[in-house]
Amino acid sequence: MDFTALTHACTLIALSYMALKIRNLLVIERLQALAVPLLTGFASIVMMLLPLPGESLFSDLKFVPIVIAGLRFGWVSSLLSTLLPAGYMLLEHKPNWGIEAVQGLLLPAIISSLFHRKEYDSGYSFIRLTDGWSVCAILTVARLASHVQLETAETSLFWLSQLLMLVFSGLTITALIYMFNDENKIWMMQRKLELEAKQDSLTRLPNLRGFMDIAKRTVRSRRIAIMMVDIDNFKRYNDTFGHLHGDQLLREAGQLLKTAVHEQDYIARYGGEEFIVLSHMTDEAQLSHYADWMRRTIEDHRFYGDAVAGTTISIGISISRMPGDELRRLIAEADQALYVSKQSGKNRFTFYRADQMRQKNA
Repeated sequence: MDFTALTHACTLIALSYMALKIRNLLVIERLQALAVPLLTGFASIVMMLLPLPGESLFSDLKFVPIVIAGLRFGWVSSLLSTLLPAGYMLLEHKPNWGIEAVQGLLLPAIISSLFHRKEYDSGYSFIRLTDGWSVCAILTVARLASHVQLETAETSLFWLSQLLMLVFSGLTITALIYMFNDENKIWMMQRKLELEAKQDSLTRLPNLRGFMDIAKRTVRSRRIAIMMVDIDNFKRYNDTFGHLHGDQLLREAGQLLKTAVHEQDYIARYGGEEFIVLSHMTDEAQLSHYADWMRRTIEDHRFYGDAVAGTTISIGISISRMPGDELRRLIAEADQALYVSKQSGKNRFTFYRADQMRQKNA
C-alpha cells in the first residue's frame, strides 16, 4: 500500500502549523510581505525534497502552499512565493523545469489569487472551503488538458493518478484552510479581548489606557492639542436624579462628544465625568471654534432633568510646542486650564497659558 500521499500531506500540515505560529509573532506580522513568500517557498521546496517511489501514482504537493498563499494574501504574495521553488528547480537542473514551474507553481499562484477576497486582508474573515476545492478542480482540468495535448494516449493508471491528486490535494487544502481559520478565530478573540481591555464599559468609548497608547505614538511625530472635557455639576445631577440617570447622562454625553469630534481626532473617557480629546489641530482660532462646537452640542441637547438644570461642559486645552512633547505634561496643563474654566463660571473653554496659570496659583 502506498502511503506517499498521506506522508506528504502530514508533512505539509506540520510545516503550515509551524508557519502560522511563526507568522503570529509581532516581528513577523510587521514583515508579513517578506515572511509569507519565504515561508511558503520553503514549504514548496520541502515538498519537492520528499521521496516519491517510482511506482507511486502520486505527485508532490509543492503547489499547495502556493494555493494557500494566493487564497489568503492575493496575487503579490502567491507570485513571490514561486520564486524560491522555481529557483531550486533551476539549480537542480530538473528536466522540463520550465513547464513544471508553470504548471506546478505559476498556474496555482494565478488561479488561487483569483479566488482571493478583499475581506481576507483584514484578518476578520474566514477562507471558504469551496474556494480551495474550486482551485484544485481548475488545476486538475488544466493539467489534464496539458497532457491530452502532449500525449497520444492516456492509460487508466494516468486517469486514476489524476483523480487521486484531486482528492488528496483537495483534502490537504481543506485541512490547511480549517487550520488557518481556527488560528484566525483565536487571533480575532485576542483582538476582541484587547479591544475590550481598552474600552470603557459604560460609555463604549476608548478608556484612558487605549487613549494613551495612541496619543504617545502620535505626539512623537507631530504637534497635537489635548482637550480635557468635564460635565458641569455632575455630582449635583447624580444626587438629584440618582446614579442610573447619571450613568445614562454619561453615555449620552459620550456619544454626543464622539459625533462632535473630528474624524481624524480621538476621544476617550478619562474617568468619572471627564473625557479627553486628542486633536490634530494646533491653531488656536480653529481650536476655539472646535471647542465651542463641542460645548454647544452638549448645551443644546435635552438630557433627562434639564428642566431643572441644563447640562453643560467645561473644557481645558493645551497645545504642544513641538513634536515629541511630554504627553503627561500636556494632559496636566489641559487639566489646569479646565480648572480655570470651572472657576470662571463653567460652560466655557480655556487655553493653558503658563503666565496666567502662575498668576492664578499665586
